[in-house]
Amino acid sequence: MTTKFAGQEGFQWWFGVVEDRKDPEKLGRVKVRVYNFHGDKIQTPTNDLHWAFIIMQPTSASFSKIGLSPTGLMEGSTVFGFFADGSNGQMPMVLGSLPGIPDKDVSKHDVTPLARDINSINKSTIGPEPPSSYGGTYPYNRVYQSESGHVIEIDDTPNKERIHVYHKKGTYFEINSEGRRVQKIVDDDIEVVVKNKTVYIQGNYKVEIKGNSEVVIDGNVNVKIKGDYNLDVEGIIRINGRNINLNKGMSGAARIGDVADTADSGNSPGTNKIESGSSTVFIGD
Repeated sequence: MTTKFAGQEGFQWWFGVVEDRKDPEKLGRVKVRVYNFHGDKIQTPTNDLHWAFIIMQPTSASFSKIGLSPTGLMEGSTVFGFFADGSNGQMPMVLGSLPGIPDKDVSKHDVTPLARDINSINKSTIGPEPPSSYGGTYPYNRVYQSESGHVIEIDDTPNKERIHVYHKKGTYFEINSEGRRVQKIVDDDIEVVVKNKTVYIQGNYKVEIKGNSEVVIDGNVNVKIKGDYNLDVEGIIRINGRNINLNKGMSGAARIGDVADTADSGNSPGTNKIESGSSTVFIGD
């Protein structure tokens, strides 16, 4: 350096392209080939480039493991920065990245299509799953898209406001402009609640299971139904309990051909056969 303190030589800014992001210290630093400064790779090999620090936004602490990670730039990213040591050019700092359209070819556009009015996520729907509520219009849809294909959308498009979080395998949740939430899990879904859980539903509740269902409860179960309770089982119902108590005097319908035990004198158990019409069988003692 030609001055005593960094920054006293003036602001030496530049544009460049990231060539390496495998920072051995994992601080998010990158190696940048600065335009009109480093020349080509023969003149200055990538290994000879200095590691450039990323200037993080002030809403991130960048201290004591708190804040956003300084990762995100890729090999090929065009960046803007400056040399903290002026014309010496040994202390590069990156201030930001610049998107573009390489070769003016729209198919190479650096900005995700989701932010450019194009729903590039193709979802196959199953069961009652509705189609996507995507209606993004540039420049209202703020999108984060990762290298592998994970997506987070915060869409402020008028009348199409939406929040969408998508995993590259197809699992997602989406909240549309009316507040409706759609959630889809393409693999196992595991939920663990350490304490209590309350579910309150003002409308109807429907569960459809294509496979089997199993519920294991260590305590008691209390079910209160103010209306009717209809149970339709095509197979066999098996009830196994130490004691089964039914309300005294309750009645149940019987079919023609069924038999019932009664308290009539002279009748043997199981000989009171229903031969016509319908009858009522009293349950309880």
